[in-house]
Amino acid sequence: MPAPHRSRPRRGTAAPDRAGTGARIDRTPGITLDPVHTGQPPSDAEPRIWGGTTLTERREARRAALLDAALDLIGESGAGAVTMRAVCRTANLTDRYFYESFTSRDELLDVLYRQIAEEFLEPMTAFAVADDPTRDRALSEVLVDKVLEDPRKSRLFLVEPYSSTGLGQTTISVMPAFTRLIQDHLFVHIDDPVRRRLAAVTMASGNAGMFSAWLNGTLRASRDQIVDHLVATIMAYRSMYR
Repeated sequence: MPAPHRSRPRRGTAAPDRAGTGARIDRTPGITLDPVHTGQPPSDAEPRIWGGTTLTERREARRAALLDAALDLIGESGAGAVTMRAVCRTANLTDRYFYESFTSRDELLDVLYRQIAEEFLEPMTAFAVADDPTRDRALSEVLVDKVLEDPRKSRLFLVEPYSSTGLGQTTISVMPAFTRLIQDHLFVHIDDPVRRRLAAVTMASGNAGMFSAWLNGTLRASRDQIVDHLVATIMAYRSMYR
């Protein structure tokens, strides 16, 4: 008696899972499915696991790689070198992953600038709120050391706003936080609110210009000289409006 005929799935089609789970197993050569594949489209609510990481974690890692790539380009050639293609090439990612995180090059720079501004503001706030005789010097030292910590970040935060039109509105929206810090803590003893505001705005903008010149090499001064100048400036404004 001839053996009963058993149908075989054609090449490139899916065969039923023998474990009885209802999932389908792709037999097409060269195709690898993600683990935990259910036959349904992936969603953020149900992230697929791949290499021990979730979809959300992989997206966050790609976003961080794009931001770091942009910083490298800024450190080497300035914000003008930051384009979608250059960032993707540096991060070793394709264009589709750029648009997964950012709608444009300007949005990437905006996000990066605000992130760095927060990194500067946080340690400054910790020292500014203290009210003791050593506060002014401690604050000045932490600010200068922060500027020296990562030249890429300092260039974006303090130099590029003077040359990159794409950062103009971002800078305008971010700088008031630093002005308020100076106004509400360093110059709190200046009674006249207008004079207190004048001193804070002038010092904030003046320091930004000073650091920009220091970083681009047109101002030659040591770390200690910059710190001493900041301390003297704080004291000068207090004395002027006492």
